[in-house]
Amino acid sequence: MYGQLPRLLAAGRLTARSVAAELDGWWHGFFSFLASGPPGFRLRQLLALSRAGIVRFLGAGVRVGTDEETGTFTASSPTVPGHTVHATALIEAYLPGPSLERTEDPLLRGLHRAGALTEEVVADAGHRHRSGLLAVVPTDGHVLDPSLGGPHPRRIALGAPTNSRAVAAFARPRTDAPGFRQNDAVARALLRALRAAPVTSDISDDEREVSII
Repeated sequence: MYGQLPRLLAAGRLTARSVAAELDGWWHGFFSFLASGPPGFRLRQLLALSRAGIVRFLGAGVRVGTDEETGTFTASSPTVPGHTVHATALIEAYLPGPSLERTEDPLLRGLHRAGALTEEVVADAGHRHRSGLLAVVPTDGHVLDPSLGGPHPRRIALGAPTNSRAVAAFARPRTDAPGFRQNDAVARALLRALRAAPVTSDISDDEREVSII
């Protein structure tokens, strides 16, 4: 199903508010809960730590606060009423949301400041959603370059930080998964770009450039 949703988005069938609140909101977390996570042996190790009393699970909808009298952090869950955990340390393990403007990657930051790439913006009459994802052509990953008014012929970006949402998901071996199909398309595009490049020593570095981000 995840493979179909970006097609609806590209076809204009999803409103900007739906993309913000549902596709990039609850759906992504729901999908990750069902289809992502650590490998099986890590889950077995975690279960063993739980059975040994070293790891305790709080439940769903965790609420974190502070207890000023004891100087500790508190954590509780509405699914385990009456149970509050106190701790002297708190480790925040959530992944930050995507943000091209705040990226610490020097290559992306430099290209963004130079106006050579842009983030995805989904807008309609009712809402404007800035996803923070790097805008690319979803089928082959070519980076959309605002200075060119379209895709850059020799710059390709793949993976979760791009708006190719479906192909960023985990792919199972020996399947025709969207990620494998995109990788195949990118490989063909790179071969075409290299084949079309002139074989001469006096071409510029920019003409010779083929970048994969």
